Amino acid sequence: MKYDWILMDIDDTLIDFEGSEHAALMQAMKSNNIHFTEQYFEVYKLINRELWQLFEKGIYKKNEILTLRFDLLFAQLGLHGDAAQVNHDYLVAMGDHVTLEPGAEALLKKLQGSVRLAIVTNGTKLAQDIKLERCGLKKYFEAIFISDVVGAHKPNEAFFEAVEKQVGPFDKDRTIILGDGLYSDILGGLRYGIWTCWYNKNNIEKPSDIQPDYIIHNLHEFLTIVKA
Repeated sequence: MKYDWILMDIDDTLIDFEGSEHAALMQAMKSNNIHFTEQYFEVYKLINRELWQLFEKGIYKKNEILTLRFDLLFAQLGLHGDAAQVNHDYLVAMGDHVTLEPGAEALLKKLQGSVRLAIVTNGTKLAQDIKLERCGLKKYFEAIFISDVVGAHKPNEAFFEAVEKQVGPFDKDRTIILGDGLYSDILGGLRYGIWTCWYNKNNIEKPSDIQPDYIIHNLHEFLTIVKA
């Protein structure tokens, strides 16, 4: 095995986040007597993505964007609702609609026992705890790091320092992070001096200012990289 440690993101890396969020948003809106349409979901995705990017850049705090995304959604669509309640129901519903990325569990089964595995996520503790418990992947990981608990988030160096502090010093040249987030996962890993692998399942054009060490389009390819 080429690496001692593999750090893995969850959403849109091990779990099909978009599929989960679609079902969860539909359920949360229904629970709050708000009619759901595909247009609402598309608008929500744009708002949510932009707010998370601003969070990763330190412009917003996580507890601010969780409710703000629904406030903005309601304002843009002319809807009325309790944004805080819808957000809570949405986070809980995420755990009810977990779908794994193709090849996720097969990859973990092949890696388990030959390399040390840890989860590194910026997701909320409520949602990530539920998802990990219900998707059946928790058993493969030696450690789980959620930004809510760590007190810092990717790509900040403090997040990675907290990971290393808890698991013990690791050889950065034998540590790699796998994730779909160019800013949070890849830039964070590059800044910390570890290897990086970008899971680009949607064939997004890579910006010129971020250079992952590896790029894969399906999880099976990752096995070839770490066993090379």
